[in-house]
Amino acid sequence: MMKKVLLVGVGLMVFSCTSPKDGGDRFTVTHIEPGKDCQTLFLIDAEGDEYTTVISIPNGNFVEVHKGDSVKLDIAEVLDTNPVTLISKSVEVMLK
Repeated sequence: MMKKVLLVGVGLMVFSCTSPKDGGDRFTVTHIEPGKDCQTLFLIDAEGDEYTTVISIPNGNFVEVHKGDSVKLDIAEVLDTNPVTLISKSVEVMLK
């Protein structure tokens, strides 16, 4: 029983250290790369970790965003890339 509890605890610690917490994380836009019908946002979180997410009208998550904006993402999936890619269901620009 103790081994199961220890394994679950270690698993939770590893998961929480390698991905954003709960799909409501805040990030700062550091760079925007335009695409054919989308934009790739380069993001940094409060701990200095770097991420990217793609926004587009067809994805249903497009908003007008500028370098330096603070954004909150509703994260659908986290891809293990470098930097980590966040598949976002929605992007909300936070008031300054």
